[in-house]
Amino acid sequence: MAMIGCREVDIEEPKGCKKLIVCVEMDRCATDAIQVVTGCSLGRRTLKFFDYGKMAATFINLETQKAVRVVARDDARTLASAYCPEAASPREAQEKAYGIMPESELFSLHAASPYIAEENLPGYRGARVYCDGCGEGIHFRREIHVAGRILCIPCADAERYSQGRGGLQSEARAPVLLIVGFKKVGKTRLLENLIRELSSRGYRVACIKHHHSDAPVVVDACGTDTWRFRKAGAQSVVLITPTHIASFQDTPAQPVLEQVLRNLTAADLVLGEGFHAEPHPKIEVVSANGNSRLSPPDKNLIALVKTTEGGEAVPTFAPESIKPLADFIEAKILSRSRSPI
Repeated sequence: MAMIGCREVDIEEPKGCKKLIVCVEMDRCATDAIQVVTGCSLGRRTLKFFDYGKMAATFINLETQKAVRVVARDDARTLASAYCPEAASPREAQEKAYGIMPESELFSLHAASPYIAEENLPGYRGARVYCDGCGEGIHFRREIHVAGRILCIPCADAERYSQGRGGLQSEARAPVLLIVGFKKVGKTRLLENLIRELSSRGYRVACIKHHHSDAPVVVDACGTDTWRFRKAGAQSVVLITPTHIASFQDTPAQPVLEQVLRNLTAADLVLGEGFHAEPHPKIEVVSANGNSRLSPPDKNLIALVKTTEGGEAVPTFAPESIKPLADFIEAKILSRSRSPI
């Protein structure tokens, strides 16, 4: 597997090579063998482990961005007995057959599109932050932002558990991510694309829009029963159908985001457009023709979306880089990593 992977990404001598990264998907002897053959290791940050329980590895040439995923075929064990029928046991048949079987019967190869975040590359030197829960230092941007607090992954997971099955609430509060920026910079389009991408990955996404106008917003059709109830003086009206629930409320004071979030427990992630003054993690969309910023570079600003790259203290994504941005949100907000690349 290691020899094939290196060959497919044009690396002749992997040991000592600084442009090779290997992502393994199982913590078994195959991983040890790949480490020996390639020279990649966790300590050098050239070996990445993803606990998927699959006998597979992805080989990435950082210089050319060429990548291939090599998967051990499950039917190779069955085929082994046909190559060595005289073997005394299935194990002996496998040991002998694997040395003579064609590669195509041992492995399947798949071209991959590599994306490795800057903080996961060898040689990365980033600032250390401290967990607001346990106080321990966190390296390589592995902190999780929860309700304006910086937490390490164990503390974030423990807090979500205590708010859910192990605590008093019936369901844990969904994490909140705000998409902020000045008008006409592409916030709505970015949100639409993110909702589509995250929903396709199985997440239940809720979305909240901040409307800045002081003028009353009419969302209930004139003349309907619910409209008549509101005109009669009801401060809250709820419409329930077999497929939807709509709530209409009068808010004498400025609406507070936290009041709305309490009712959004049936979600994995809440995306908000606006609310830049709220203490939640934020991604700012920057105008293509200017560098003016709405959000200060504080601990709540976790990324930027802009057309130009470089010179930023937080990760930067192009407006069309939806999948890499969704990967970042999974790791940063949802504390999950979906792909080895």
